[in-house]
Amino acid sequence: MKILCLYNNDCAIELFDYIRNLGHETVLWSDKLTEEFIQEQAFDLAVSYTYRYILPENFILALKENVVNIHNSFLPFNRGADPNMWSIVDNTPRGTTLHYINTGLDKGSIIAQEMISDLSDEETLASTYNNLDKAAKDLFKKAFEYYDKWPAMRKTPEGKGSYHSVKDGARIKELITSFDITIAEFRKILREQA
Repeated sequence: MKILCLYNNDCAIELFDYIRNLGHETVLWSDKLTEEFIQEQAFDLAVSYTYRYILPENFILALKENVVNIHNSFLPFNRGADPNMWSIVDNTPRGTTLHYINTGLDKGSIIAQEMISDLSDEETLASTYNNLDKAAKDLFKKAFEYYDKWPAMRKTPEGKGSYHSVKDGARIKELITSFDITIAEFRKILREQA
């Protein structure tokens, strides 16, 4: 298969190397896409992990609606930006989800997802992010073995969940002096600011 690999964080490259090592042709892309580029390339699949740009409907259609995203949250909770941080702030279910991309932000049909165990107070913001990153890659690798069954695996996210924009997290991010801060310290700072 020819697979478009969309990313903006180098942590995604390990996953895309895995796909390439399975014998697939991969095209890594971190800039904004154009519809012309998509049509010229004739991709079989597009995989988004850490990609910051929203794909408009015409791009999704040009990719034959075979576009998936790996999101580091247990959807429908913490759709949008900074899902790791918001799962801690709002004490919502943590996890990772592989889902189809549609015109709704992180609202596409779910292919696979996994809940991650509760946090310990000694973990840091950095370690919790790294744990979700590892879980996301592992989830994709397991699900990719069943790629031909993805259409049948689709399920609609249940419940309202939550959504946060980049702007929503700006005030909280100003309180973070280091991602090595423990969860206990981070929650204490949040209580003091409330």
